[in-house]
Amino acid sequence: MGEGKCKVENLFKDFRKHSPLKEVRFILAVGSGKGGVGKTTVSGLLALALKEEGFSIGLWDLDFYGPNSTLLFTSEKIETIPEQEGFKPALIEGIKIMSLSFFIQEKEPLFMRGLMAGKLFQELTQRVIWGPLDFLILDLPPGTGDIFLTMLDLYFIDGFILITTPHKLALSDSLRTISILKEKRIPLLGIIKNMANLFPKDGNFSEFLEKVKVPLLYELPFLQDLAEKELLAALKETEWGKRELKNLAEKVLKRVFRFH
Repeated sequence: MGEGKCKVENLFKDFRKHSPLKEVRFILAVGSGKGGVGKTTVSGLLALALKEEGFSIGLWDLDFYGPNSTLLFTSEKIETIPEQEGFKPALIEGIKIMSLSFFIQEKEPLFMRGLMAGKLFQELTQRVIWGPLDFLILDLPPGTGDIFLTMLDLYFIDGFILITTPHKLALSDSLRTISILKEKRIPLLGIIKNMANLFPKDGNFSEFLEKVKVPLLYELPFLQDLAEKELLAALKETEWGKRELKNLAEKVLKRVFRFH
């Protein structure tokens, strides 16, 4: 089993060397079992936190059915101009960002079956020119559908971060995601517990952690002040924001370098 695993890892590393991902040091996937748990917001916070620590960061919005991660960083409509060698991400707040929203109008409906989404992901993987990056953060769609499975088949992921709330429905769906990650031998860096203060009875979450044997990476409370801020970069101007961004980066970096 060990020898087979090494062969698979070498295959994906070889793919990275011969793709536009060849200059990316670490690929981190951020996912959730259920939608509405704050996955995109946490992906944006993580990108901002690591950028503030001096790392070069890319953020790839892979939620093709709801591509809206750029709204966390700018209120302006971003369009990317295709070049001969591919597409270059937009540089916003010092972070390289790629999103399907660059290619469509804001109110344009997206009619895309799962297999089509997976194929589009494969094609974009070969055409998005990231350049040198310390971390590429994949903001995945919720659940374990075609884009999630294509990501597992196509990439060698250096670490997966699972986002959930303490609600029993979110925890139930998270169990399925964790099972797939373990079966595919994807390093699970830990769990980020979001909106922690909205669920005072925490028994379900404690039982969940005991069952999955995965470390609690970080806790983020729901704060009205955070919800009312139009752009995430405004957090850098508050003491709470500076402290939380630094703590989040430190926790994630500690886990990444423990695995690698």
